[in-house]
Amino acid sequence: MRTDGAGFPAAASGGRHRRLVLAALLVLLPPCAGAADASHCAAEEQTLFSCSTGRKTVSVCGSADLSATAGVAQYRFGRPGAVELAYPAAGSEWRGAARAGRLMFSGGGGAYLAFASARYRYIVYTAIGSGWGSKAGVVVEKNGKRLASLPCKGAPTSELGPDLFAKFGIAEDPAGFELP
Repeated sequence: MRTDGAGFPAAASGGRHRRLVLAALLVLLPPCAGAADASHCAAEEQTLFSCSTGRKTVSVCGSADLSATAGVAQYRFGRPGAVELAYPAAGSEWRGAARAGRLMFSGGGGAYLAFASARYRYIVYTAIGSGWGSKAGVVVEKNGKRLASLPCKGAPTSELGPDLFAKFGIAEDPAGFELP
């Protein structure tokens, strides 16, 4: 059997065989490391929301047993693979800190999930509207004033919406939220 310089069987059709081998390898290889870093959620957790804001990643992760009466959810922010802020702290009652809301406007709508402490509020959101397309990201407020608004770079992973809020027993947010 004739082989090419790389040890592959020589193909009469030039590089056709090499292309087939390369295609087979691409199917069998695991996703690139960047795809795995797109969330701060562990493999055994549910990703309720996650996106890259450029140099940082924002995620809302739920335990595998998350339901209306059990489990935990947590807001996480930081460089890919390095959580810099996790709220509420592990072991804390998260339902007291989390509130959810729907966004409704002509030609579209959206949803958000806010985690609030005494002074800070971390709000992840997704929305779509006629004339401006889709938006997603995170807003940080301190004492009711907007400190930062970081839009998602690329499409977010998001399960936000009324079905998720009802399924996990997340109370409605009386404070409301305005898109950036």
